[in-house]
Amino acid sequence: MSEQRRWALGVATGTGILGLTVTSGLAFIANHIVEEFSRPHLVLDESGFTWTMPQSASDPDPSLQRSLLFKTADGKLLSGDFWAQPCPAPTVVLCHGYRISRAHLRSVATLEYARGYNVLAFDFRGHGGSEGASTSGGNVEVRDLEAALIVARSQPETLPGRIIIHGFSMGASVALLTPPHPDVCAIIADSPYARSDEVMRRLVQYRLLEASNRWKRWPRLVAQLRSLLPPLAWATVGMSVLVFRLRFGFTFVARPDASFKRWQGWKTYAQTSDRRRPVPILLIHAEGDQLIPIAHARQIASQAKIYEVPLETYFVEGGSHCDAYGYNPRQYNSVLKNFLERQLGPDFPEQHRNDEGEN
Repeated sequence: MSEQRRWALGVATGTGILGLTVTSGLAFIANHIVEEFSRPHLVLDESGFTWTMPQSASDPDPSLQRSLLFKTADGKLLSGDFWAQPCPAPTVVLCHGYRISRAHLRSVATLEYARGYNVLAFDFRGHGGSEGASTSGGNVEVRDLEAALIVARSQPETLPGRIIIHGFSMGASVALLTPPHPDVCAIIADSPYARSDEVMRRLVQYRLLEASNRWKRWPRLVAQLRSLLPPLAWATVGMSVLVFRLRFGFTFVARPDASFKRWQGWKTYAQTSDRRRPVPILLIHAEGDQLIPIAHARQIASQAKIYEVPLETYFVEGGSHCDAYGYNPRQYNSVLKNFLERQLGPDFPEQHRNDEGEN
C-alpha cells in the first residue's frame, strides 16, 4: 500500500472514530435530557421563582368547592378543583407552567373567584395530584386541557360559551396549541413560547456553559469550546427530539406559532358559514424574560397577524418570566379587565366591573 493511500485511510478511520465518539456522546446527553425532561412529578424549587403573585383573597365557602378527578382521551387521570359561583357565571380555566402545579396559582384562583368567575384549576399530567404520566412540555398536554374544558362546560354554574383560558408559561402555550372549543370565548396567554425546541436549546447551551466554567485550568481550550456551544446545543436538541420520538412515539417540539394555520382564510367564509371563528387572544410578555425571551411573543403575534387571528398584546419593558403582573399590577389588572369586558359583553361579572385592581 502506498504512503498516500495509507495516509488517506488513516484520516478516514480517525474521522470515523471521531464522528462515532461525538454521536455517542450526543446520544448519551440526549438520553439524559429526555429522561429529565419527561420525568413525572419532578418539581422545581419555587424559592428560585421571580414571579410576583397577587395577594390571595378568601377561598369560597366549602359548599361551593368541588374536588374533581377526570380522565383525558388517552386515559390519564387528572386532578382539579372547581369553585362555583352561587349563580351561573363565566368560568376561568387556569393552566399552570412546567414543573409546578395548580397550587402555585391558588392566589390567582382566589382573585378570579372574588371577581365573579367560576374557577377550574387542574394539574397537567405528571404534575401535582394528577397521574404520573410522562410529560412533553406542550403537545400531549393539549389532551389534558381538552378534558378540562369538557369538565368546565359540564358544571351547571358555567354559562354556555363563556369559558376563558388563562395560562402561564407552558400552560399559555398549551392554550394556544389546543384546537378551538365552542365554549371558549377568550384566551389569556402569559409568557408562552413560540417553539419549545428553541427554549430547550437555550437551556442546553446554558448548562454546557455552566460546565465549561469548571474547566478553569485550560482557559484556551475553554475559549475554543465556547465558540462551539451554539451548534453543539442545537445538535443535542436534535438528538433529543429523535430519542424522545423513538421512546414515546411523538415529537416534543411544540409550535404554538404554527397553530394559527388552522384559521387560514377564515374571513372568506365567516359571513356565509357557521364554522367557528378564531378565539380572541390577549398575549402578555415581559421584555426582561430570560427563560422565554420576548422574541417568542413577537413571533406568535406576527403569525397571528398573517392569519388574521384577533390578538392583542400587553408587553412590559422590564420584568422577568411571567412577571408582567409584578412589573405593574394595576396596569396588568386593567388590561385584563378591559379585554374580558369586551369579550363577555353583558355576561361580564359585576364584581369585576367594580373591582379597582388593587391586588
